[in-house]
Amino acid sequence: IEEEKTSRVKQDFGWPVTACKKLLNQYDIKPEDVDIIAFGGHIYSMLNKNEIKYRFSKNRAVKNLEIIDRITSFMGIVSNKNERNESVFIDELRKIGFSRAKVKIYNHHLCHAVSAWYAAPFRCDLVYTSDGHGDGESITFYEFDSNIGLKLLKSYDYNTSIGQFYSAITKLLGFRPTRHEGKITGLAAYGKSTDLLNKFRDLFQFHNGELKRFPFDKMQELWEKYNLNLKLTIKNKINFHAESELGVNYAKNGIILGELLKEVTEGFSKEDIAYACQKIAEEISIELLDYTIRIRMGGKKVKLALAGGVFANVRINQFLFEHELVDNIFIQPAMGDSGLSLGAAILADIECHGNVSTDQYRFVDTYLGPDYSLDLQDFINNIDKQKYIVKNMGEDAPKEVAQLMAENKIVGFWQGRMEWGPRALGMRSMILNTFDRTVNDTLNKRLNRTEFMPFAPSVIDYMVETYMPKYKSSDIAADYMTITYDVASQYHEELQAVVHIDGTARPQVVKKETNPYYYNIIDEFYKLTGCGAIVNTSFNVHEEPIVSTPNSAFKALVDKRIDVLVLDKFLIKHNEK
Repeated sequence: IEEEKTSRVKQDFGWPVTACKKLLNQYDIKPEDVDIIAFGGHIYSMLNKNEIKYRFSKNRAVKNLEIIDRITSFMGIVSNKNERNESVFIDELRKIGFSRAKVKIYNHHLCHAVSAWYAAPFRCDLVYTSDGHGDGESITFYEFDSNIGLKLLKSYDYNTSIGQFYSAITKLLGFRPTRHEGKITGLAAYGKSTDLLNKFRDLFQFHNGELKRFPFDKMQELWEKYNLNLKLTIKNKINFHAESELGVNYAKNGIILGELLKEVTEGFSKEDIAYACQKIAEEISIELLDYTIRIRMGGKKVKLALAGGVFANVRINQFLFEHELVDNIFIQPAMGDSGLSLGAAILADIECHGNVSTDQYRFVDTYLGPDYSLDLQDFINNIDKQKYIVKNMGEDAPKEVAQLMAENKIVGFWQGRMEWGPRALGMRSMILNTFDRTVNDTLNKRLNRTEFMPFAPSVIDYMVETYMPKYKSSDIAADYMTITYDVASQYHEELQAVVHIDGTARPQVVKKETNPYYYNIIDEFYKLTGCGAIVNTSFNVHEEPIVSTPNSAFKALVDKRIDVLVLDKFLIKHNEK
């Protein structure tokens, strides 16, 4: 469970108090019953001792530390530079009841890699991780060794980061870095190739397997050139006192990069800047993979596993999959830092039991989140029946929901356990038809979404190859909405609400064995309309976490963000009389 889904604070990086409480209650576990707490990423110095209580609070006013705050873990607390202070971490765990748990702390990128390799439904030959930064690294490649588990092939340090470059562009274009990178991916489709592409290429140097990225080895020189000490003091943007050297250098790299980007992008449109950014991120990501496969792995075809925030970029994933030496691909559905929890837990479990080759962690689906079903009947009983009509649809539920979408209704759909990771996959989804773009515009306005951001489709399994000819039934990545495909041109109108301007779509392939209720809805919709796909977007207003409880779902109906609400088999709508 991501803390944001229980605390209702978007990207909540505070202590996971509400998530722990939900887990413990759901499984009737007491904190003192817990044997091991596994954490993905080392705890480096970040704040001095006088700031510990301030940092551990849920106070969202830590503005001057925002840059470094996103670099190291949210538990980074300490007395001296570069000193890990795990004892303080353990003390804080004791305070919330974990009285006897041993704490296991594992490397950030190893946790990403383990979460992808062990969760993949097929044995992968190569694991590729890429993000902003974690434990001094930004990119790694691993292969599996039956004696030791994952073996590091190559690591690239924090100052080569593709993720940091992408985040710097995100910030430059007026969006929030580490949150709105997907907007840049969407915006890029509206841009065109310009001279800026070559200027961005000059920011990266790749030779004989080694990668460098601006500011290369000129950080101090450029820091003084841009007079950044004075600028940052005046703007009170960042405080470098008692911070880790690693964190400071990463932050400085990002700030210097931002200054240069302001210069080189002047006069270019936002769309063309986004285009160049996306193109370079694709090129460097593919070049790294190509070298690793051809040189480090002897040029054999590989099954590839991906994890890390960069691989939230579905277009990069498509191009990696289309590489001639990639046979299949699995993208960890919780590819960002929430996925570290799985990697750390698997490493701790393997350490306890010693079986590095186990298949017991293979994914079947991502419906692993909290379950609020036991709260549902009480919630239904307490709805004001004067204001709202409540109907138990029973076995007719799939037909009735399909009919509502055929009538251009926007449906808030809630059932069972929540999805784990950032994508809504038919448990906490807003669903509607794909062939009326006016409904799309209405939904964008209701959710305060950016209009150039494409919606994604849930596609029933027997229609995917019709709509997306390159799709094969073995393409597991498409089950989790983590990759794009080119849509056959004759279906662009039928799927107009989910086909982006570049002719691609990001599907969730829906299978009866993993989500029968959702599958039956789309199947009934196909029988009604001849269309085997529906719009699926996360059930939340823009900048809010995905809804969790029946009450948080109901709020969307109260606020008229949706036309009708489906809570499991219950249909709820406003009483217009």
